[in-house]
Amino acid sequence: MADDRSVLRIGEVSRRTGVAVPTLRAWERRYGLLDPARTDGGHRLYSEDDISHVRAMQRLLDEGWSAAAAAREVLREPASVTQLRAVPTAGDAASDLIDRLEGAIDNFDAPSADVVVDDLLARLDIPSALDQVILPVLRRVGEGWQDDPRIIAREHFATNTLRPRLQRLLRTGARSASRAILAAAPEGEDHDLGLLAGAVVAADAGWRVHYLGARMPTSAMLRSAAELAPEAILIGAMHRKHADAFLRGEPNFEASAVVLGGTGFIPYDAARIANAVVHQGPISELSSTLERAMAARRTG
Repeated sequence: MADDRSVLRIGEVSRRTGVAVPTLRAWERRYGLLDPARTDGGHRLYSEDDISHVRAMQRLLDEGWSAAAAAREVLREPASVTQLRAVPTAGDAASDLIDRLEGAIDNFDAPSADVVVDDLLARLDIPSALDQVILPVLRRVGEGWQDDPRIIAREHFATNTLRPRLQRLLRTGARSASRAILAAAPEGEDHDLGLLAGAVVAADAGWRVHYLGARMPTSAMLRSAAELAPEAILIGAMHRKHADAFLRGEPNFEASAVVLGGTGFIPYDAARIANAVVHQGPISELSSTLERAMAARRTG
């Protein structure tokens, strides 16, 4: 039963602290940072103490603490951290996380990479985490791979370390959402990590994702689209030759909206495929592109 001090819904906690609701729930679930009371109907209610804990957690994260260590410190001595200054900027935090994740990858240290990703997801929402840290790290790790076998090994290690984390985010997305999206990379396209990141952003935006992955023949995409009847289809290609081959077939996905993404599709407009738009810009803006494609489908 709720006590007299616990009167705040989680949305109000989010509004007053600036921390997204999914992050608050994660801090409560993983670290016990928030201690809500329950109404007779089972609804959580939070107190001013919870607000103080969240603000203290934010300050420690800005000071460079890991999420787990910050939560332990807040719960151990909440009063001692409420006066800490929050000097570093969001850009400083992202730069630090990039350096830490690159260092873990450079040392082939998967447990440390997992810790960095945990901290990252405690600080940022999923689209921002992808845009500001994970995808820049993957791009930087992959630079120069043609000339250095060690870089090839590091790139494969990074991919195989980060892919399970993205797949986990995809699995915990909106399973019961009313709108479905199909995500696939064209035949011959081995690099689907960008596509997977886009699918994660879609799931975070409330789409139910059917993820087909890399090297998907167009005929298989069309068959899956006919069976699943998704509202939207996301096609990702890094290489222009694979995008070219896909577009030459001029596939018709019937009434589904289509978003083409990745560097392979950037030179093109979307006129060769019905109800299609090309996504350009940060992956955090993909949900807006999906809505634009849906609007184009309705007016087409």
